Amino acid sequence: MGVKLSKVIGPSKSFCMLKPEAYLFRKKIYVERKIAASGLKIIECHQVRLSFSDILRMYPGWMARITMSLRLPNLMPLDLYIVKGESAINAMNQLKYEIRRDLLGSRLGGFLHAPDSPRELSNHISILTQAGLKTSVL
Repeated sequence: MGVKLSKVIGPSKSFCMLKPEAYLFRKKIYVERKIAASGLKIIECHQVRLSFSDILRMYPGWMARITMSLRLPNLMPLDLYIVKGESAINAMNQLKYEIRRDLLGSRLGGFLHAPDSPRELSNHISILTQAGLKTSVL
């Protein structure tokens, strides 16, 4: 049974989900520190294991679907952080691009996912809740 995340929806909360390469390249702590330094606060941590079907529903473009599938996210649980702060959706989205630029030299790509709009937040929370989240200790 999935954790209810309906309270996440709103301008002061969002989420950040680590992608497999964050673990492979040992960047989990880096991402957590960047979130804290940005003024956002991690208020919950969950783990989710995405199925191929979840990936198809979360990523609308074929290129994103293919590249995410090649990362094999279904082989490991992924950390999902609920973050809180002023304009959290926009702030986490901008931070996502900053982290990617730092680590990859590009806005697009890996290490983490964060929704880019309230609509995407709502849609992804629905998918992730259905995927079944396990609450872990912060």
